[in-house]
Amino acid sequence: MSAGTGPSAVAPAHEIHGSAGGPAVVLIAGTGYPGTTWPDELVRPLGQRCTVVTFDHRGTGRTPGTPDSYSTRLFAEDVATLLAELGIDAAHIVGHSMGGRVAQWLALDEPGRVRSLVLAASGPGQFESGHRQTHGIPVRAALGLIEHGYERYMRDLITRSFFTPAFSAAHPERVEWLIRAFWNDRPPLEDYLKHVAARQEHRTTDRLHEITQPTLVLIGDADTGVGGTGSHWHQSQYLAANIPGAELQVVADAKHGFFWSHPERTVELLTAWIDRIEGSGS
Repeated sequence: MSAGTGPSAVAPAHEIHGSAGGPAVVLIAGTGYPGTTWPDELVRPLGQRCTVVTFDHRGTGRTPGTPDSYSTRLFAEDVATLLAELGIDAAHIVGHSMGGRVAQWLALDEPGRVRSLVLAASGPGQFESGHRQTHGIPVRAALGLIEHGYERYMRDLITRSFFTPAFSAAHPERVEWLIRAFWNDRPPLEDYLKHVAARQEHRTTDRLHEITQPTLVLIGDADTGVGGTGSHWHQSQYLAANIPGAELQVVADAKHGFFWSHPERTVELLTAWIDRIEGSGS
């Protein structure tokens, strides 16, 4: 990779699910999320047709943290290292939120490793003058952690940003499952903050035109809230408009966490996409 002489890549702790004969699919989780937060309702059906790889980012779950600063480009190096360790030449890369930012760097720095890209509720970094993206830790996140503590902050953040009020009321057990899955394998607070800073520093805006792999952009129609990186809705529109040939699919009645609230629909979208790419020989 061309990331310079900074921190070394690590091979993250990982799990392999499903058919060893199917195409490889790597799921890259969001800010500070360990691999155990991917729902079985998504992983199991995907694994019936694909070899699905989930993993713990450095500093989460079973992958130790490192003392240096983190970046989305460094996390992409970790993914490339994992693929090499597993002997996977190329994979369909599915990145959620910050994971989509990591996926962009993987596509740019290791294009041969990426069969296709799925950028789910993600973004390129600063791209519009109306919202200036915070560098470092957003003030609202810092205040929430100080005032409520780490666990309460994450509980509120997941409930508010991942699920619509209607879904939370109808399926409180699904909301609670994700909260507990995060908390049980959570990064230490220092590592979580380093993940947040990595997300905030991400910027591929001026390089999106260099992404040549087939790209699918997924976004929930209710993922319109403005956070430290702006609105995921607007960012996804920008990705779809500026990555050559990218396609946009909107998941109805969904916020940031459609993999958890609408797993059947997202499996349908992912398998149709992968089948198309595999069938086309792209």
